[in-house]
Amino acid sequence: MFDPDKIIAALQRELPKGLDAIKAEGGALIEKVKSDDNSKNTAMGAAAAGALGAVLLSGVMGKFGRKMATYGGLAALGTLAYQAWEKHKGDGDAGKFLPTDSAARATIGKATLKAIINAMKADGKIDDSERARLYNKLQKAALSDEEKAFLLDELEKPIDTEALVAAATTPEIALELYAASLVAINPDGAAEKAYLADLANKLNLAPELIAHVHAAALEV
Repeated sequence: MFDPDKIIAALQRELPKGLDAIKAEGGALIEKVKSDDNSKNTAMGAAAAGALGAVLLSGVMGKFGRKMATYGGLAALGTLAYQAWEKHKGDGDAGKFLPTDSAARATIGKATLKAIINAMKADGKIDDSERARLYNKLQKAALSDEEKAFLLDELEKPIDTEALVAAATTPEIALELYAASLVAINPDGAAEKAYLADLANKLNLAPELIAHVHAAALEV
């Protein structure tokens, strides 16, 4: 059975491990370049530049921000969106954000995961060798073959906000997708701010409603 919460948990556990490994390797290479005269002319090429990028990158694929770790699974993300909706409109239906039907939950779950992963790509990119390390970590996650295939396929895709918007078949889902995107990344970075503004516009979400989501996320 496809379990979106298991994929979210795998991202929370395995991505940081892979990113830490990349940063450690990159830092070691940079120190070698700085201290070894014989390596300077060669190592300061693409390899060193790539390592430096890995170390300095504010968040490869978003690095799954602390807010995402705090909120955790779909129920928490749905609650965040529901609370913001209630504050803005005062007529929320919790069932539209937290469906109990398994088919509806799976549909919203997949859309939410797409939103999370799409947002994680907003602040930078990784090269092929770095991506391979991350994928190796994720391959070891306790996921079913279907769940791994979904996760790795979404990570491999380029940013596709239009496809994400197409999944927002109701205003409630649109808000939930935005809320998931918000807490998955650092919302203060320039690239992330631009991404979130573009997403909110394409999802046709009112500025006041967006403000309620941001305020609710900051409360945690």
